[in-house]
Amino acid sequence: MSSTRRLSLVSTMYLVVGAVFAGLALLAGTTVAQVLTLVTIVAMAPAVVVALRVHRFPIAMVWALGAVGTCYVGFAVVEATMGGTGGLVLSSLIDLFANLLLIAIVAMIVRRRRGRLDGGDVLDGLIITLAVWTVMWVALIRPAVFDGGAISFERLLDATYLPFAMPLLGLTMMFLFSGRLDRAANWLVAACLTLNITGDLIYALEGTLDVATGAAAIADAMYVLTFAVGGAAFFHPTAPELFSASYQRRNVSLPSRTVVLAASLIAPITLLAIVVPANGVDVAVRASSALVLLALVGGRLFHATRTTIRTQQRLLDAARTDDLTALPNKAAMIEQTTDAMDHSWRSERCPSLYLFDLDRFKNINDSLGHASGDDVIAVIAERLQLAASALGATVGRPSADEFLVLDPSPTSEHQALSNAEVLHSVFKQPLTTSDGVVFVTASVGVATMPKGRPLSGAELFRWADIAMYRAKDSGRNCLALYHPSMQERVAQRMKVETELHGALDRREFRLFHQPIVDVASGRVSGFEALIRWMHPDGTMVSPAEFVPIAEDTGLITEIGSWALLEALTQLNTWTVDGIVPASTTVSVNVSPRQLADPSFPDTVEEAIRRSCVEPHRLWLEMTESVMVENPEIARSSLRRVRAMGVRIALDDFGTGYSSLSLLQQYPIQRIKIDRMFVNGIADCSNDRSLVRTVIGLGDSMGLDIVAEGVETVEQLRLLRTLDCAKAQGFLISHPVPAEAMRSTVAALESLAQWPEFAQVLGTDPLAGSRVGGA
Repeated sequence: MSSTRRLSLVSTMYLVVGAVFAGLALLAGTTVAQVLTLVTIVAMAPAVVVALRVHRFPIAMVWALGAVGTCYVGFAVVEATMGGTGGLVLSSLIDLFANLLLIAIVAMIVRRRRGRLDGGDVLDGLIITLAVWTVMWVALIRPAVFDGGAISFERLLDATYLPFAMPLLGLTMMFLFSGRLDRAANWLVAACLTLNITGDLIYALEGTLDVATGAAAIADAMYVLTFAVGGAAFFHPTAPELFSASYQRRNVSLPSRTVVLAASLIAPITLLAIVVPANGVDVAVRASSALVLLALVGGRLFHATRTTIRTQQRLLDAARTDDLTALPNKAAMIEQTTDAMDHSWRSERCPSLYLFDLDRFKNINDSLGHASGDDVIAVIAERLQLAASALGATVGRPSADEFLVLDPSPTSEHQALSNAEVLHSVFKQPLTTSDGVVFVTASVGVATMPKGRPLSGAELFRWADIAMYRAKDSGRNCLALYHPSMQERVAQRMKVETELHGALDRREFRLFHQPIVDVASGRVSGFEALIRWMHPDGTMVSPAEFVPIAEDTGLITEIGSWALLEALTQLNTWTVDGIVPASTTVSVNVSPRQLADPSFPDTVEEAIRRSCVEPHRLWLEMTESVMVENPEIARSSLRRVRAMGVRIALDDFGTGYSSLSLLQQYPIQRIKIDRMFVNGIADCSNDRSLVRTVIGLGDSMGLDIVAEGVETVEQLRLLRTLDCAKAQGFLISHPVPAEAMRSTVAALESLAQWPEFAQVLGTDPLAGSRVGGA
């Protein structure tokens, strides 16, 4: 049996034995009841030891519990052996000390549960305590203490139980207010406190109102249950949560608290109004109780009002500041910008906004974690603040990876750019995180208020945002000054983005296919599928215009899936119709967004299955950036795709910085030489040497080589001389629609016999002509 189950079992045994002892106390005489009470008190000793050794209760708490038990034993002994006024006084003093210790213990529990006592809870407890005291005084203590106008000493001593039960009652309410009662130990402690208070009240009423003698037996039964339930609470496995500093608080709801406080005030006010005072002492007690209660209620209202004001202020501050850096957020910065321009637009000054957007900050979060990303943000915020303070500027953080600087000092756009350059220089220094040193760059948009023209802060921010995106489009890590012409470009981009949504459903996309020929034979070996967007009016949107927007919006994933299936389906149709042989392949471009999609391999597999095309006839073309941006995801996806039999081509080879390493890390079977090097192959010896090296590298690694952008016969001749395997370009054929493929292939069938191609073999004087469909 586990230790937890053993503790739970012992805790249950305490409850069962306590219930049995309480029943015996009710049925037996006073002497038996007192003996049972003493036995229960002694039985708490093991529970106190477990609380100290197992549950790690505070040592002060354990000593206080021991002292309480000793006091109750002493109380029973004095009552049994001493009589008269002396015994009554001594037992009352012992009981008073025990109650004070118990109050201290409960206060310690409440203090540790909450971590910090709230002034409102303390006042609530005091109000409830004093309200109950007032009710007790008017209804019970006053009639019992005063007998025909004289004060009864013995009854006065018995009545002392009531006022000292009141603080314990208030602490019990604070215990209830301090958190959830969703653990057994919490329920048991609440029951223990309630039983003790009930016992004290019954004992006091028995002595002050001369109720039936059976009330003493009931009080003894309550005390027996108090110690038994207390022992069960200290034994229970959940007991450590009574003192856990990390205990999850959930304050009692405001309506519940309001009901308790309202009931606490209504009862004493009603009694004070309808019960006539007995004498001057009664009047004094009532008046003092009412005044103190009024003061407590006033203090509680003041505390509630102050807390509400502070909470509202914190909410307002939180709504205007960034949590991580404590910098003003976007709303606050726009408001400050508006104020600055309102005070400056008639002067020579042109308040300016500099919007810094961290370049590829997502890579830091993904590779180093969000904690390191937060460290980077904090360091950048500190550096920008230091640099901005020298300019009299204000720094804000409008979003996760952006910083906004309001500079009220420039008098011209030139000065604004100069100040922005100064601030941009803070990114030249490396940043140290817990995971190492990183370098962060930023694209900066600069917007300056036109002289003599009032402007809103929101509009100036929009200008800075437009300029920042222009800086990103210009290669990142640079500045761009807003110009009205940028607005036209943004409007055009928005128009394209709007029209792009639904274009696939409207069937506005087309695939054009550019043949890839075998340089040695002139035969068509495959096609590259190129997507085109045709509006209903017949106008064509350039891929250079809509593909980046599709990337940014995520639409490229859906469009790319369509293009993949369409290209394979068309290839199958051409094969079935006899236009191309069964060995012909098709190449489809893959974007970074597509490859980052975990379902991309499943999309490829589905397209192959639906088109009934063999996997090895599909080439997936991607640039180096696709693999560099998300290397792990790219490696995993490409390996899954390669396992299907699909082949991978590296497009635009030679234009990146990691091409050779990519050939080692990824399952690549084809290299496509970028048109930039093919264009210079005839005129530039360096380009020719580079192409020769790439072809030799590919041959040594068993890779297929395709030269892109072949536009002249001389280029084709040199590629043949360098043993390049395949070529594509305008010399061979422009990209053509699917319906023109039969005539295009037929025209290319005799390419080896055409004069232009014959010159490649060195037998024809003609040069420079283009071949194939337009």
